[in-house]
Amino acid sequence: MTARGGTGSACTPGAGAEPVASDGFPGAIALPRPWDVEPYLLSNHGYSQVHRSWEVPGSLLVLTSGTGRSTGLLGLGDAATVATLLAQVAAEDAAQARWVTLPRGTTALAADVVTGTLAHLQGHGEWDWMWTGSPLRDADPMGVERLAVGDPEIDELLAVAHPAADTDTADPRLFGWWGLREGSALVAVVGALRFAPGLAPYLVSVATHPEHRGRGLAGRVLAAAVLDGLAETPRVGRGVSLSLYASNDRARRVYLRHGFELRHELESLRQER
Repeated sequence: MTARGGTGSACTPGAGAEPVASDGFPGAIALPRPWDVEPYLLSNHGYSQVHRSWEVPGSLLVLTSGTGRSTGLLGLGDAATVATLLAQVAAEDAAQARWVTLPRGTTALAADVVTGTLAHLQGHGEWDWMWTGSPLRDADPMGVERLAVGDPEIDELLAVAHPAADTDTADPRLFGWWGLREGSALVAVVGALRFAPGLAPYLVSVATHPEHRGRGLAGRVLAAAVLDGLAETPRVGRGVSLSLYASNDRARRVYLRHGFELRHELESLRQER
């Protein structure tokens, strides 16, 4: 994340920093430790700009844009503290936000802000962000093959196994798919994208055909995708990440069992489409 513009309570962004090949943000002076090496920020917002920031030990709030996103407010840390930081955001800064992502529970603690300066953001969702920096455990990638982006078999499987998938298979950020076959039929897949070139892989659209569930096939395609992701050397960050809706307890259990870490429980507000 490169910084531009104003200052916060305890964090003063730098300016004009260039990307560097390290685990830190491009221009790591933009944010203090541990935020300059936070995996979520690196993977999802690694080439974004910080316009304003508010920081106290353990919690951070930034007004940011970039990495394929319009201007928004992003908070991490303790929900109560981030709610306090959110109350410090000036009306003109809040008006710029087209989305807000915060620790889960923040909006309930900052209801006056949500119904006031952020009233233009109505869509609400809750989700988890998970990450791993190691190969998955208890999952054998044997037999998993790398599939070409645009392979029509992927669309056919997702139509049956995951019709509500958030990621369009034509998304230009996608760079690979991993699949498993039974005979000639594709029965399990996972895709990966980068939010910007040079960032770490982010997994999407994990799907197993309904007739083949309960056999650990999702773990096998995940294991293969993670191994390939860990073999990369991104310009910013490291590891492999994914996210899921907070209500998806079944998927969370699968990811935790195989070694993904639950790093952030988040909620988002956005402008209704």
